[in-house]
Amino acid sequence: MTTLSSSSPRYQQVTAILQRDIQSGLYPVGSLLPPEPQLCLQFAVSRHTVREAVRALCELGLVSRHQGVGTRVRAKQLAKRYTASLSSLRDLMEYTQQTRLKYLGCQWVDADENLARQIVCEPGERWLELNTYRCSVDGDVPIVHMRVYVRPECDGMQNDLEDGGAWIYGLIEKYGGQRILEAQQIIGAVAVPEDSAKILGVQPDSPGLLVRRYYLGRAERLLSVSMNVYPVDRFEFATRWRLETEGSVNPETSPP
Repeated sequence: MTTLSSSSPRYQQVTAILQRDIQSGLYPVGSLLPPEPQLCLQFAVSRHTVREAVRALCELGLVSRHQGVGTRVRAKQLAKRYTASLSSLRDLMEYTQQTRLKYLGCQWVDADENLARQIVCEPGERWLELNTYRCSVDGDVPIVHMRVYVRPECDGMQNDLEDGGAWIYGLIEKYGGQRILEAQQIIGAVAVPEDSAKILGVQPDSPGLLVRRYYLGRAERLLSVSMNVYPVDRFEFATRWRLETEGSVNPETSPP
């Protein structure tokens, strides 16, 4: 039996001990943590305390829960928070190439009223939905669960995604026949949906970010929309704002 102190919440102590055991290799990546009753006995704590400790490990990206199987160790080290500094369309495109895309599958969807409202299209429009997630280039912990909606003319690009080396927005331009000229982004809070939670290894309804990106071509035609769900502890945006004082001169537009 492991003795806990009274100096901090018991679930935090259980979390710290299990985290140490995972990082030491006592529970290797791919193995299962002891079942809940065994952990209760080991630490002399309630099921609620054990569940809170496992939830914290899930949010750290170290383990994931699998119903009917148990809690599986998915990483030895803490998931790194990925910071994207985005101030231009070029920055956004470079960010997508600095992460690794994992393709999970696709399906054709006819936009119902809810989807049409989210991706800003007419109800009944047909889209190809690509189910993907992204990891950092030096790790396997998912940063974001991403659903990408593309026009029917992009049918076929999903075959190029299966090898894992393709650049998704380059394929949209290739198959769609025109360049992406503008991207619009909307960021909001979200309770992580159950399907995203399974991929990201976090608890359903835990706090997250929902980032909607709209990619436009000529005449502001909507070419693609991505719906991105991020756990709050693995990603952050960095932007820079600068005050333009009155009377300042822009050398690119001022006459000689």
